[in-house]
Order: sequence, then structure tokens, then C-alpha cells
Amino acid sequence: MKYETLFLMVRVVVHADHTSSAEIVAELENQSTLVLTDTANVNVLETEILISRIRNAKVYKPKS
Repeated sequence: MKYETLFLMVRVVVHADHTSSAEIVAELENQSTLVLTDTANVNVLETEILISRIRNAKVYKPKS
């Protein structure tokens, strides 16, 4: 079996009671969980959540 490091980028839209993106990021980093499970051909050995702060205030808001 071959060992590889894969970088996954995840887009997350959130609704939060916080007033700044820094507070949102801090809470996500401290309390959120990302789950990746093994498959028949892939064993997940380690995961880490990498989050960067939003630099563009225009965020896509889906219609309800």
C-alpha cells in the first residue's frame, strides 16, 4: 500500500452569533469535528483541520 498526503479544501457556510470571523474560526478550530472514514482501499491515518480567515466580505448566500 502506498502512503500519500492529500490536502482537502472544504467550503463551509455558517450562520453564527459571533460578530467577527476570528471568533467563528476560533470556535470551529476548538470544538468542531471532521470525520473521514476508511474505505475498502483507503485507510485514513491522520486528519487535521486547516482553516483560513475570510478575506473577502462577499459570501455567497443561498436562497431559502
